[in-house]
Amino acid sequence: MKFRFITPKDPEYSQELMLRWEVLAKPLGLPPGMEEVLEEARSLHLIAVDRKKLVGCVLFRPEGDTQGRLLEMALSEEYQGRGFGRKLISMLEKTLQERGVKEVTLLAPPEGIGFYERMGYENAGESVKKNGIFLQPMRKSL
Repeated sequence: MKFRFITPKDPEYSQELMLRWEVLAKPLGLPPGMEEVLEEARSLHLIAVDRKKLVGCVLFRPEGDTQGRLLEMALSEEYQGRGFGRKLISMLEKTLQERGVKEVTLLAPPEGIGFYERMGYENAGESVKKNGIFLQPMRKSL
């Protein structure tokens, strides 16, 4: 598996959007196009490619020089539960540390809270409702 950063101008970007829609938006009954977030161009897009197939991605939006928000992470179903999510987040965090980022925040879905806790993220307040589901604010100091 190889990891690399892309931009919305790269050819893999459309594959990233499709993966994010299939994993994150489609199960909520949201139509294609709902996976895009504000400031896509300003965000860091880290992808995971296995045998020339995009199988994972994580989207991070800087918020100032030393902090930012992990917006979305998606892994193909066949790669879930096999440690690839940990590798993806670890690679992102390493890069962020090298760039001087000191804190990462995120909104975790109920099924992702345990994963992020194991990755060192802590509860950061009351849950918020978005797209009909409650999301848990979490944060981690790098």
